[in-house]
Amino acid sequence: MSQPPTVTRRLYGLLTPYRPQVTLGLALLLGSVAAELYPPLVWIRVVDQGLPARDWTLIGTQLALLVAVFGVQQLLSAWRGLVLERAGQQLTLDMRLAVYRKLQSQSAGYFETQRTGDLLARITGDVDALQDVLVRGTDSVIANLLRLLGVVGIFIALQPLLGVLTTLPMVAVGLMLWRYGRTVRPAYRAARARLGDLTALIADRLGGVGVVQGFAQEAQEGQRVEALGRALYTEQVRAVALRNRAFPRARFVGNLGNVIMLGGGAWLILAGQFTLGGLLAYRGYGRYFYGPIDDLVNISDLLQRAEAAGRRVFEVLDAPVEIRERPGARALPQPAHGELRFEQVSFGYDPARPVLRDVSFTVPAGQRVAVLGESGAGKSTLLGLITRAHDPQQGRVLLDGLDVRDLTLGSLRTSAVTMPQETFLFHDTVRANVTYARPEASAEEVEAALRAAHALEFVRGLPEGLETLVGERGVRLSGGQRQRLAIARTLLARPALLLLDEPTSAVDAESEALVVAALQRLMRGRSALIVTHRLSLARGADRVLVFQGGRLIEDGAPADLLARGGAYAALEQAARSLQGPADLVSGA
Repeated sequence: MSQPPTVTRRLYGLLTPYRPQVTLGLALLLGSVAAELYPPLVWIRVVDQGLPARDWTLIGTQLALLVAVFGVQQLLSAWRGLVLERAGQQLTLDMRLAVYRKLQSQSAGYFETQRTGDLLARITGDVDALQDVLVRGTDSVIANLLRLLGVVGIFIALQPLLGVLTTLPMVAVGLMLWRYGRTVRPAYRAARARLGDLTALIADRLGGVGVVQGFAQEAQEGQRVEALGRALYTEQVRAVALRNRAFPRARFVGNLGNVIMLGGGAWLILAGQFTLGGLLAYRGYGRYFYGPIDDLVNISDLLQRAEAAGRRVFEVLDAPVEIRERPGARALPQPAHGELRFEQVSFGYDPARPVLRDVSFTVPAGQRVAVLGESGAGKSTLLGLITRAHDPQQGRVLLDGLDVRDLTLGSLRTSAVTMPQETFLFHDTVRANVTYARPEASAEEVEAALRAAHALEFVRGLPEGLETLVGERGVRLSGGQRQRLAIARTLLARPALLLLDEPTSAVDAESEALVVAALQRLMRGRSALIVTHRLSLARGADRVLVFQGGRLIEDGAPADLLARGGAYAALEQAARSLQGPADLVSGA
């Protein structure tokens, strides 16, 4: 049985689509390094041949050649940088898109176990860390390795004994870096995890800053952020401490080669086995030989960071997708009618504890059905099963006679549209939010949808009308205004089946009448399933479904259920006995 590839192997496997750019970059790098290593050889010719013979022609020729080599080296280096930067930016874009698309394909259950801030850290900071090592880091490693190999070859060619002795410290440095990498890896993994925790906490608290300020919890939240910040600080300092113990040792050992070079070169010159020009060339190559020590040490450090970041990115990319289109999935035939059927459906987030149990009912095309029940009865889960936010463990959900699991997700979710309990608006203009499902909608269609949603008047009163920014999550609008824009957005989407989850729960009494009127227009001619606690919406429905303990216990027209004297009648009786709005039943 083959072993799964390591994180590092998988990271470098990401470069496969960019092989032509990488190959060209390596070819340019090879030429650039060759040009970079040429100049010290000029010193040998000038010092050992030109000066003793006073041959100014030779000296001038070598100087002109030196200028030409410098120009070629800079040209190749600039070209290489452009090629690799393009490849790196494309890699970053492709990786971000891959992670984002994978997240988009995940079910609601996946996001219930994840933190938004941590996912953001993976799709931004962790992907950036991968680019740093895969393109810039790899380029630097290969360049320095080529320099080292080139210099070792030149050293041995110029003076074999001195070349071997000068190279020995670099072997020790390589072993020291390998040991350092194994030691520091856990510290970098822990640091990346703490960074994700901190990002997630800050994103969560900034998103709920109104609640934080409303309960005067600024100091406590500051302490939580500080605690995670200090945990991150501790892990980063631990990694830095390991680095600062290992790197000075590596540099010290590496620089012993300078001592060997000078002492051994002087001895060999006195013994008549080496020349002054050769020793000067050796010294000239020293910066290409010992300078890369710092670069390789830093690249080793960068590789450990990238390995930790890559592990976090691959965790997202490797996470199983619970909701997939079946092979051969078909689009829902259009125009859809909106007939809905549940056949002995059971579902639980934990299969051992079902939320819905053996649920069966049919909603004919064009019928409005209200869904009532106590909190936790599975009403919102019911809607999620229709759009495949979840799939049932038992039974089938059918739309227009077709199992929703046999349909393409796109055709299913454009035909059965959910308006969630919490109205979500993007940080964009009114127009962009309303036309989200149909960007191609005409100005007349947008105006008609706003008018039908009782939103046209207030939109016209906004500072910039349709071009007004609504703020993050629509914070610059009231709850009723947000809800009416959501209704206009849904009207433009033209769904066959409407799934309304507590459509009036987030609006004030003044706005409720306008929202209810807009909902009535929205539901006209469409099938609708309305999860609600407000009996006013239930009374206007064609049918009412009452759930209790995950089971459907009553199903019928409101008047019939009222006459039957069961659970629905009890809710109506409780409503009449309450003070205040008669249609609001706590816990219904």
